[in-house]
Amino acid sequence: MKKLFMKNPRLYLIVPVLLAIACLIYKFTTPDNEVSKNGLSISSDSVASNTEYLKDVRVSHDGAMAFEVPLSEIMAREQKYGLLKSQRINKKIEEREGPDRSNLPQNPNSPKTSQYPPSDSRNQNVQTNQTDAPQTAGITFNGSTGGGSSGPFPPDVMGDVGPTQYIVGVNGQFISYNKTTGVADGVINTTPDNFFASVMSSNSGTFTSDPRVRYDRLSKKWYFIIIDVPAGTGAIANRVLVGVSPDSTIKVSTIFKFFFYQHSGTFLDYPTLGIDANALYIGGNLFTFAGAFSNTNALVIRKSSIQGAGPMVTTNLGNLLPSASGAGPYTPQGVDNPDPNATEGYFIGVDNATFGTLQIRRVSTPGGTPTISGNLTLTVSTTASPLVVNHSGNTGGTNGRLDALDDRLFMAQMRNGTLWTTHNVGVNSSGVSTSATRNGARWYQISNLTTTPTLTQSGTVFDNTASVNNYWIPTIASSGQNHAAISFCFAGASSRINMGSVGRLSSDAAGTMQTPLIISTNSSFAYNPSGDPGGSGGRRWGDYSCIRVDPNDDMTFWAINESNPSNNNYGCFVAQLKAPPPATPSSISPSSVPIGSNIAVTLTGTSASGSGFFDPGSTFANHLSVAIDGGVVVNSATYVNATTINLVVTTTGATQNTTRLVTVTNPDGQTSSATIFVVLPVELSSFTSSVNKNDVNLKWSTSNEQNNSGFDIERKLLSDNNWKKIGFVQGRGNSNSQVDYSYNDTKLESGKYNYRLKQIDYNGNFKYYDLNTEVQVGIPSKFVLAQNYPNPFNPSTKIDFDLPENAKVSIKIYDISGKEVANVMNDYKTAGYYSASFNASRLSSGLYFYSISALTDNGKTYSSVKKMMLVK
Repeated sequence: MKKLFMKNPRLYLIVPVLLAIACLIYKFTTPDNEVSKNGLSISSDSVASNTEYLKDVRVSHDGAMAFEVPLSEIMAREQKYGLLKSQRINKKIEEREGPDRSNLPQNPNSPKTSQYPPSDSRNQNVQTNQTDAPQTAGITFNGSTGGGSSGPFPPDVMGDVGPTQYIVGVNGQFISYNKTTGVADGVINTTPDNFFASVMSSNSGTFTSDPRVRYDRLSKKWYFIIIDVPAGTGAIANRVLVGVSPDSTIKVSTIFKFFFYQHSGTFLDYPTLGIDANALYIGGNLFTFAGAFSNTNALVIRKSSIQGAGPMVTTNLGNLLPSASGAGPYTPQGVDNPDPNATEGYFIGVDNATFGTLQIRRVSTPGGTPTISGNLTLTVSTTASPLVVNHSGNTGGTNGRLDALDDRLFMAQMRNGTLWTTHNVGVNSSGVSTSATRNGARWYQISNLTTTPTLTQSGTVFDNTASVNNYWIPTIASSGQNHAAISFCFAGASSRINMGSVGRLSSDAAGTMQTPLIISTNSSFAYNPSGDPGGSGGRRWGDYSCIRVDPNDDMTFWAINESNPSNNNYGCFVAQLKAPPPATPSSISPSSVPIGSNIAVTLTGTSASGSGFFDPGSTFANHLSVAIDGGVVVNSATYVNATTINLVVTTTGATQNTTRLVTVTNPDGQTSSATIFVVLPVELSSFTSSVNKNDVNLKWSTSNEQNNSGFDIERKLLSDNNWKKIGFVQGRGNSNSQVDYSYNDTKLESGKYNYRLKQIDYNGNFKYYDLNTEVQVGIPSKFVLAQNYPNPFNPSTKIDFDLPENAKVSIKIYDISGKEVANVMNDYKTAGYYSASFNASRLSSGLYFYSISALTDNGKTYSSVKKMMLVK
């Protein structure tokens, strides 16, 4: 929040009726301060009720010790004294301004670019009529409504998502919603004043302001912080109020622990909040009691100290600026960090003294005795103060425009060792902070936080058209997938006020976002609330927004920003932003598995437009899952990367012979499916081979068969890629016990062979089973001429011979008289097993002789003669 006191919480004034009437007179006779804030007091006819209300509030006198208050007690007060809400009147109170930053000097080293690394393509420019954002809107709802004549102005839009709820925390209302339905769950619905009544300052007229709500996945608790405004003046040192839930879901039976930190010497405004494994980091701006900006401040609350009875251990790290105009972080943002192993904490802000500069402060030993570093200065692209925002339907002229605060950062969040943050800045039509004509959302990713911080990338979301639309009050977060999303408010002279988002995929070019998505659907409502006529600084808006990642899946974003849901009213619009869906399953290796198997397979997917598999890790509630229909049991699914999952499946009892549907469900519940997996009817339990000279004996066994027609036996030379069918063995059909099979492949030539079985069912489905080892037919040990076969024969026969050495081989045929009648072979052969074919179709029946002679390379000779009978 830029300016302090325009809030509408409940004040507990114990004053005479005449004083209340005087307040009414003051309201209607005192001219509006154009940048004031609205507090709340109680009208005269409810003073007695207010007195009674205070009697029902149990009060803590030691802010360091946990003060337990059941939610049922808080809500009972809300129910009992609910009429007080309708009796509020606006009370104009002196504002608290930040320093005038509009004329700060520019960092001379800041480049005049819209993004880093720089790009000539200007691909940060946006067109608002497109909707191809990487995240898509899911559940949306209006979390809280205000405006009209009563405000509060501004609401200080805040909220966060937990395992089961979304909690909206704004000035004037804390309310819980079922995050699955977007419907209020009735658990908590009260004012921040009533919620924190036990720990507020005791001064009459005190109210609360600037809420922050955070769900912390590491401790599985909700944290609420807020400041109070003692006596409603800002001229008294105030408190930081802290509320902690006992667990992850707020229920009617929840008992909150409340603490407070008493500030001193100045007024602490615009509290920020970051949470990590060790601490809560609360930054803020400091003002003198006369209302002048004086410094910035950093508080560190040891997280372990507020999990039980206390005492709460708070370390005030002191002023962060050497002077009100000195260099250092302005509006220091405490940094959220979900890393359970974090050992350091951080504050970050824009530089108090120059544009184009960020200042980081590193907190060491935050869970013990914290110490803070000096300024860690980071030069970024030029920046500038934002402009007051025009909006379609504005009837208030220049005074009716909307406040954009200044160039302060809006929240900061760590992810995988890098810090993401954003702010609104004035830019031109190129997105550069020079001669600004519109507002853009500038974002940063910063690395090397533990040493010397460096800028990894930055960009600007802006309108490069003549429409001059504005993007302002942005916040950014990054998910476990390393995708990022920004939520923002959107408006222009020709555009109604709406809430929207923009995102980038982890694979997108550095410094770029994709096309923004306008989520709320205001096309006709105007915002001209009578309770906030505005001024030169415009009507109040913001003061902030929030976007966070779902603690169940680490991939879904939840955002809340101010919007305009009806004429002259604002809304606090909540949007679920869904990540891209899972990658489309494209293959499984192996693609088919026999019945009765328990086997590891690898699922591969195809990614498009950012789709991908994801699992957040074992500490999250939701996980990646895979289902295969037809009775296939997926025992485990292990995430490897965005396109790969390792599975272990069991196919006992599964449906065979048809391609099964594989469905991948990401942790966010989105699915992607394809029919790519087959369960075959045979489970092969063994497949072996043995060699006897040049004969190969194959044996295999099945432990389960259903609908098994049989097996083709296929062979190929190791040096060849062409498989050849050499036989078929009939299958058993159906069997629940072991069945043994064999096949003899005889009279092979020397060489190395591969074998495989092609199992075929009666429907024609098949699967290959490879013999795991190659088969080698070796060289004979001696010369052999075998008897021809068949014998007798008509008209063809085969003559086998063995060569233990390389030799010139001659095979001839002779008739009974010794006359040569045929020359079967006359060739050089390497050592090995051979079979020669002889066709005697030209010869007549009778007795014949065949002879072999071989001359080896070293001069050895071998010869042999055998008889054969031709019968026609």
